[in-house]
Amino acid sequence: METDPQLKRIASDLQGVLGAVRSRLAGLSDEAVLELMADFEAVARLASAGGVLTAGEVGVRSRSELGDEGLSRSQNFTSPVALVAKVTGASARACKARLDLGRKLRGAVLLGGGEGPAPFPAVARVLDEGVLGVEAAAAIVKQCSVLADRGCSPEVLSLAEETLVDQTLSCRLTADETFRAAIHLREVLDPDGAEPRDEVLQMQRSLTIALAPDGMYRGTFTLAPEQGGVWLSSIRAMQSPRVTGPRFVDGDEYVIADGRTQAQKNADTVTELIARAAGADDMPRINGAIATINVHMTLDDLLAGRGVGWIDGIDQPIPASTVAQLRCTSPTATTLFGDKGEVLYHGKAKRLFTAAQNRALAARDGGCVWPSCDRPPSFCETHHANEWVSDDHPPGRTDIDNGVLLCHFHHSHLHKSPWKLTMHDGVPHLIPPRWVDTEQNPIPTTRRRTIQRPAA
Repeated sequence: METDPQLKRIASDLQGVLGAVRSRLAGLSDEAVLELMADFEAVARLASAGGVLTAGEVGVRSRSELGDEGLSRSQNFTSPVALVAKVTGASARACKARLDLGRKLRGAVLLGGGEGPAPFPAVARVLDEGVLGVEAAAAIVKQCSVLADRGCSPEVLSLAEETLVDQTLSCRLTADETFRAAIHLREVLDPDGAEPRDEVLQMQRSLTIALAPDGMYRGTFTLAPEQGGVWLSSIRAMQSPRVTGPRFVDGDEYVIADGRTQAQKNADTVTELIARAAGADDMPRINGAIATINVHMTLDDLLAGRGVGWIDGIDQPIPASTVAQLRCTSPTATTLFGDKGEVLYHGKAKRLFTAAQNRALAARDGGCVWPSCDRPPSFCETHHANEWVSDDHPPGRTDIDNGVLLCHFHHSHLHKSPWKLTMHDGVPHLIPPRWVDTEQNPIPTTRRRTIQRPAA
């Protein structure tokens, strides 16, 4: 097999440089580290250009009209992607991207076996010079190809290519910025193409959700641009720390940090959006009721705070703490069974706090009552301070002197932690576990802005 000894020497030299750099990297200044990174990137751009060049050649030699004599099939691979992946060890996705760009940068194969003129000479030139990255090159070629498919003249295509190359290099654009610039230029040069392109995007929108063996629900989604805008703007609005103005942290040792990842926050936020929308007055009703979660549990387990509950249509059980949380705020009908399986109790119409009660709680608490939490009333759920099934508050009694506001995160945390929340003189108090405070002194938590004046 023919090889290039010069490339092997370069690879060997680079390996030696890398080892030397690793040994002294910690002692370099910040400026030196950044300069070194730029130098490595320059080398990587040239290597990537070579990878695209050779992948393009593999693609041409593996074209379908060659049949079994094509390169990939003659090497016992079903596709050039599989062949490139085997040779390079890269992912199939990365190899496909190299093949696509390599093919588009090559001229058409002529009848005599020769190669026609390069369709994107400006991109090919700066790519070979190592001054343009592969990702930026792919963004320029992709959008220029869209213009070509729309019937734009060769002069317009050449102008678009040169403009994007010059803008990327002169303004030192990142690949993402080049992509956005290419999209903008495409729309300027072909404004009539927006409508058919949007029709293609609209046909690709989808949402699939399925139950996995471990009980989790997993899925994929593809959103049209305007749908993605609605999702992102709604998520950002609900997660913004500025929804209630500046946040002040007083160093309270009882604060529980929000340890969720961003992906977990996104899942909680979308769930909250759907739950709030499902409870809206103008949402469709089923038999006169809003969308309701039906949970089944034994009475003994509910009273003891142990065991599991079962949601209609869901195979995976939920713990007693989650059942308790759902019963506070969600439109949940809980069917309770005796030890012999007989139905003892099925729901209660007055379990949920009314809108008027929630407005009163918002005025009293000012938002989530957990120390230093800044979530406003509109982002909170209503929790029964003294449990809904306790002796003090038998089933059905849902009064404002027994309700407090908690955001979804702290509501869930409260039902699963040793912390307790109770009412004293109409004010919610947190009772810490003994490992925090051996005396378990109640901590007042309300953020109300009005103070009751003492009687004269």
